[in-house]
This record gives sequence, structure tokens and C-alpha cells, in this order.
Amino acid sequence: MIDEAFSPFHEIVSRIMSIPGEIVDRRAGVSSHVYEMTIETPVELDIVTEGEGALAIGLIPPLYRVDTTFQPSYHQIRFTARIDENTNGW
Repeated sequence: MIDEAFSPFHEIVSRIMSIPGEIVDRRAGVSSHVYEMTIETPVELDIVTEGEGALAIGLIPPLYRVDTTFQPSYHQIRFTARIDENTNGW
């Protein structure tokens, strides 16, 4: 089981994919259509082999920085979501 401070990778991807493709401010009379979105961030990873060899990946953005003799290892990750013209969805 991954550390409870970390979010499962599949949940993060699911949350990113749930962002609406249209952003509307009716009061201001403007709207924007999102066709592609990229998010890039450093992350800490928690990778655990669970029962029967299943791999669980948890990740979290760095919460704080404290100078010590041993620094945690951060990994860079980039998510890109695009509108799929065949299904008109993410």
C-alpha cells in the first residue's frame, strides 16, 4: 500500500482529465475553449509492489524544502491532455 500522504497516480490523471473543455464567465461575456493542456511539476514518487506483483504508484508534489545532508529525489513529470476529435472529449 502506498504512503497515505501520496495520491494514487490514476486518481491524479482522472482529476486532470475532468477539467471542462469550456470555461465561461457569463457576467463578463467571455468564454474560452481548451483544446490542449499540459501540466509539468516536480514530484516525489512512492512505488510499491502489492499482492500478486501489482505495482502501485503514488505521487505528491514536494511539500517543503529543508536543507539537509541528504536531499530527497524529485522527478519531473508532465501530463498532456488533448481533445480527441473522434469522440469530442478528453
